[in-house]
Amino acid sequence: MRLDKVSPQITDPAIDNWLDPHFVATAQGLSRRQQLLVFLSGSYGRPGRQLMMMKEAIALGYPVINLNYPNSWTVAELCQTCEDKDCHEKIRAEIIDGMKRSDKIDIGRPNSIENRLVRLLQYLHQQQPEENWQQYLEGETPKWETIIIAGHSQGGGHAAMIAQERLVARVIMLSAPADYSPIFRDLAPWLAAPHATPSDRYYGFIHLKDAGLARVQHAWQRLGMGALDSAVNVDDQVPPYHHAQCLITAAKPARPRKYHGCVANDLHTPKLLNGVPKFQKVWRYLLAGLE
Repeated sequence: MRLDKVSPQITDPAIDNWLDPHFVATAQGLSRRQQLLVFLSGSYGRPGRQLMMMKEAIALGYPVINLNYPNSWTVAELCQTCEDKDCHEKIRAEIIDGMKRSDKIDIGRPNSIENRLVRLLQYLHQQQPEENWQQYLEGETPKWETIIIAGHSQGGGHAAMIAQERLVARVIMLSAPADYSPIFRDLAPWLAAPHATPSDRYYGFIHLKDAGLARVQHAWQRLGMGALDSAVNVDDQVPPYHHAQCLITAAKPARPRKYHGCVANDLHTPKLLNGVPKFQKVWRYLLAGLE
């Protein structure tokens, strides 16, 4: 696996915050798929903390971008006391495209997920034209139908919202989404709204001791991923996990009580005695389905 770190400002001088590098991973000597995996970390997370999952994607032939984006808060905290039922949706949408919608954040187009991805792909094409990075672009926008959008926690919620408005190749949500309003005592309305990406392209994975388990599972149900009792425990099953879109685990994290992060983050993911991540086959299933 070849791993490159790319400063956001190199790709676009107008990007002026959240400046940790993007991680770009490719494999030399392997035939590349026509789809790109874009991964979004959780709140306060930084690219490069999910290298084990990235390696599995590379082994399957996907080029991978772990994108740095505005995430120095939790959407749940920002909306906790908000009386606008669409608070979560407005914040996420503004982070994704930079268009002003919420008075709780100030992103701007240059710092948005979409602009960062476009500028990075343009930069990579400039630097490595033989890698054909432009195939994932359509003018000044990502060619979303060629992109698998994945994320952990806050990033998983953004992945789901991107798929609501844009047709993507696949959606992978790790410990997410869990948008819930204590004021209205219900999940955010956007989770039950029509979405451009068909429900059968949505996949989720969460630990049974994750504090947000109930809300995430109800969100999956509203996204059309199946009934609450359709989730498959990967600990005692093998791929293709009864073709389930909702996967759960009770595996012991590598660090005590790190249930929320163990399904994605290197430091928390349990490993077998030979060092192979316990969720290797799970990630491969999430990425490539029944292959």
